[in-house]
Amino acid sequence: MEKNSLYNIFIKILCSELNETELDVSVKEQLTPEVISALYSLSKHHDLAHIVASSFYKNGLLTDDEVSKNFNKQRLLSVYRNEQMKLAFSEICEILESAEIKYIPLKGSVIRPYYPEESMRTSCDIDILIPEENIETATEKLIEKGYKLRKKNFHDVSLFSPMGIHLELHFNILEDIDRLDSVLKNAWQYAAVTNGYRYDFSKEFFLFHMFAHMSYHFLHGGCGIRALMDVWIMKYNMKITYLQAEKLLKEAGIYQFAEEISKLADVCFSDTEKNPFYDTLLNYIINGGVYGTPQNSIAVTKTKVNSNFLYTFKRLFLPYRKMKNKYPVLNKIPILLPLLWLVRILELFFSKKTKKALSELKTVTNMSDEEINATKEIKERLGL
Repeated sequence: MEKNSLYNIFIKILCSELNETELDVSVKEQLTPEVISALYSLSKHHDLAHIVASSFYKNGLLTDDEVSKNFNKQRLLSVYRNEQMKLAFSEICEILESAEIKYIPLKGSVIRPYYPEESMRTSCDIDILIPEENIETATEKLIEKGYKLRKKNFHDVSLFSPMGIHLELHFNILEDIDRLDSVLKNAWQYAAVTNGYRYDFSKEFFLFHMFAHMSYHFLHGGCGIRALMDVWIMKYNMKITYLQAEKLLKEAGIYQFAEEISKLADVCFSDTEKNPFYDTLLNYIINGGVYGTPQNSIAVTKTKVNSNFLYTFKRLFLPYRKMKNKYPVLNKIPILLPLLWLVRILELFFSKKTKKALSELKTVTNMSDEEINATKEIKERLGL
């Protein structure tokens, strides 16, 4: 089966599950063993195999073969993952409450209850925002409860619960993109207390943050089909659309992006009329998987720097603000920048990262003008 036909079946299955409707007979007729196997690979790539499995289970399409067993495993695992996430989230909130630290749940923890079933909306981690001045105290309290500290990043501290659940404890939600950050830096101004020390964003800012984070991932290779599902859920179940967050989206320069992505979500899950551009955009998103691909990311960068030499130079010698995120010592001693450029180059070519770096250089060299132009068209249409 050709790629576009497979993508169409995948979207129709997700659509029926989101809308809680019967799976179309024409889709069932196309579900040969080969197609089902290909759907498993595709849906697993997007961390949505459990939703396809649920559809197959309801329609009696799961058998005793290996692919069906894998689908069924993902279906059961999603329920287990959801319960583990809920338990860890509750525990984290209790720790922050007892420490009298105000906090804002982000992304999946907020939107999950609006899905037809909570387990449909999987995630790899729990994201919570707290004031920056409380980050050390909060980290200490979590470690006292058995959480393991992994590392401190640009905008969060990464920890793991005793059960292995990943927590990103944010002290900001910046994306290191100036126009986005000009709005995101004021996050607490759009939050109000809801219970105890828990705060929640206004619906408009919650939607804005989701689109801001989505656009960041889009520019780094793709945002995944789950992001489109979130947009649809926000519109139809949370009752908020990009139009209500127009001021914030325009201020951050992503209104056009939000508009087009919202239309694409309706094309996919409300069966509205599509055009050739939405096919191109959907292919970019599906090909990118959950977090995007190096191929997509390189194509995005090469729309700005079409010279292989300049591309390589910019990747090796990152600007100061990106370097200080990788090497925090630069915040105190910026004169070390040239030395740390050398360290970065050595890390890229004389470590475990060497294979990845060489693969990227090969992709850059082999990328066609057609791929670059197609990506450029997408960026321009989205206003990015």
